[in-house]
Amino acid sequence: SCNAATGDFTSRPGADYRLLPDMHHPIRLLTVLLLLSVPAAVRAADSTLPPTVDLRPQFESWGLAARQQGNRPTCSAFTVTVALEYAVAKQNGSGKRFSVEYLNWAANQEAGDTDDGAFFSDLWKGFAKHGVCAEEAMPYQEKFKPTEPPGATAMADAREHPLPGMEIHWIKEWDVNTGLTIPQLTSIRQNLHAGWPVCGGFRWPHNAQWVDGILQMCASNTVYDGHSVLLVGYRDDAQQPGGGVFHFRNTAKDGRDGAMPYAYAMMFMNDAVWVGSDPKKPGQTP
Repeated sequence: SCNAATGDFTSRPGADYRLLPDMHHPIRLLTVLLLLSVPAAVRAADSTLPPTVDLRPQFESWGLAARQQGNRPTCSAFTVTVALEYAVAKQNGSGKRFSVEYLNWAANQEAGDTDDGAFFSDLWKGFAKHGVCAEEAMPYQEKFKPTEPPGATAMADAREHPLPGMEIHWIKEWDVNTGLTIPQLTSIRQNLHAGWPVCGGFRWPHNAQWVDGILQMCASNTVYDGHSVLLVGYRDDAQQPGGGVFHFRNTAKDGRDGAMPYAYAMMFMNDAVWVGSDPKKPGQTP
């Protein structure tokens, strides 16, 4: 589950966290040596991709500003909801806010529990079965109330406004023991270039360090599972571990956008999925 206390953008003056600590350790040293060869491999995997992609102006044009989860562990619910908002806006040409609270409830119905927050897979099962209502029909609450189901207005709104043709596409299914392969990282960059943000679940630092808004590399024994963010762009940069950074929407803390090195995703990304419309299904445009 997500820790709502993550996302602190405070950086330590003069610090450089781009490489793993304790470099005398042979396994960690090997890891860094491998990462040094990653940038060339990333570029070779798809040399047709532009060096920079940023979907945030498109979010803003549709009125889809950054959202905040508050002190609740609902990062994954926000991540999937915002991805769905973007996909629908891309289909319709205008933005609409959907209810994180409703989607959180729907996921619990399919998972058979009353937890606050859910996995990407359960959130999508909940959406597939129960749909989703507008934010105003079931607004996000400061505190989770598991015994309060959606009201009649929310249920009616979800029922009367279906979203046909929305599909979930897995790039990497959940695995807490692995990060991204270069083909998976390339697939994410290709999807971002094609205009589709990517939901990501990560092992996250207990004490996240940031330099110029970029999450810094850390050792594997300093992370927990985990935190979810929405990848909304990338920037190739030979000075960053792995050869570039992903831009992301982060609903923790003050909801400020951030970035992470490609190498961080290759080490700590548990799962990756994107939401998009299927033009072959009714109600969709090519």
